[in-house]
Amino acid sequence: MAAFSKSESLFLTFSKVLYSLLFDQTEENPDASVNEWSIVPSEPYTGDVLDIKGKTEPGENIGMAVSFKLYVPVIDNKYEYIFDNVRIPSGSNSFQVRSQKVQDLNFIVRMFADFKRSFDAEDGIAEFYEKNVPAGNYEIVINGNAMDGEKEVKLDFLATQTIKADESGEFSHKYDTCSLPEGEFSVKIGEIEKNINLKPKS
Repeated sequence: MAAFSKSESLFLTFSKVLYSLLFDQTEENPDASVNEWSIVPSEPYTGDVLDIKGKTEPGENIGMAVSFKLYVPVIDNKYEYIFDNVRIPSGSNSFQVRSQKVQDLNFIVRMFADFKRSFDAEDGIAEFYEKNVPAGNYEIVINGNAMDGEKEVKLDFLATQTIKADESGEFSHKYDTCSLPEGEFSVKIGEIEKNINLKPKS
């Protein structure tokens, strides 16, 4: 199903190892029970910072997952999508991209230089997955070659992170939507999932 990596970035691998030594990467408790959570504003616009609050067990580590999909046009048999100012949070996190109807997928992080990983597709599907990405703001480019004759490709994105509750079980988190495209995305905390429509700024 998923593709295999054709290339690795030694710099990103080193950064990841160094980050794991310096910062706490305690992962979520998959059995944690989330009683409730809310999100404000409930009808956000692109660029809004979402205020997420909820209730779980005291001191619990819970997981938050944000997912969405995009349909990217194919031009001259190639596809590309650029995320500006992607903010990766500190602590335990993961980032996954799945490209469908493609020959391959390139995942490029632009910092002071481009760091690229490439993946061949299997049965038209190529996938990138990474855990515990060093915190920071990045420009991320997703591109590659589409399957012959395709006019658009589907990109599925899933980003996760861990949120820690306080001694009374309350948790609070600020989520910046500046790097998200307009349209529908979902937020799942514990077993509670909510769909949110991100409106374009006028």
